[in-house]
Amino acid sequence: MKFWKKSKIRIQLKFKKKIASHISSASLFDDIGNATDGDVATMTIEGLIDLLKEKKSFILSQDVARYVRFVGFDNGVLSINLEDGHPREIIKNLNHFFEENKYKVKVVQSSERGEDTLEQKKKALFNKQLEEISQNPILKEILQCFSNSIVANIEEL
Repeated sequence: MKFWKKSKIRIQLKFKKKIASHISSASLFDDIGNATDGDVATMTIEGLIDLLKEKKSFILSQDVARYVRFVGFDNGVLSINLEDGHPREIIKNLNHFFEENKYKVKVVQSSERGEDTLEQKKKALFNKQLEEISQNPILKEILQCFSNSIVANIEEL
């Protein structure tokens, strides 16, 4: 019995929708994987992150998800704003990535705030889902029985 009194229990809930479907308004690199001759017409953050992962740039893909705020894309110029605490050379690394992979994209920093980062959007979605599921009577009962428990994750199937 001592174990139960001293332990915190984390409850994970599973839902049937994918997070990415709720974040389709994130705007960076949509068609980048289908670009011809290095020209890029439209962009979504998910597409850029997928491309970075495909090209084995895992650290840069994590940095984009955490720190990049989309501001705009026009004539091959990607304007972004960076979240505080960003890696010092993220813009240089993105420009190098595009050049190395023969995409005609130049990344510049903007003074405009831009959209939330992908990580911020996912966190906001989690908080919204947490608020919704907190109304579930079964979950309320579980949380009441295990007063030190928290909802650690909402994983969508």
